[in-house]
Amino acid sequence: MHPCLAAFAFVLAISLGLGGCASPSPRFLGAEEQRVTIGGTQIAVFRDGDHAQAIRLDYAGRAARRDMPERLVQAIGQTTGCSVRPGSAEGDSGVITARIDC
Repeated sequence: MHPCLAAFAFVLAISLGLGGCASPSPRFLGAEEQRVTIGGTQIAVFRDGDHAQAIRLDYAGRAARRDMPERLVQAIGQTTGCSVRPGSAEGDSGVITARIDC
């Protein structure tokens, strides 16, 4: 096998092996993980008191990433049963951290 092809196969295997894993930021280590699917996107949500973090578990193409922060915020509300405090959500299309009001 050509070395470049072997390297590509290795990277692909590692990527597929890690798919679906969620590793929250240190603040949320030990927090219970809840999973939800919104708009076809699998999302893991972690809660620590009045803070929550949502992590996208699937690949999202450029077009899908535009509305991903909104999906992540929605996932926080759906899994915690709380509302996301306006203006508190910070992050990107992969991870959002927000304060919640219950």
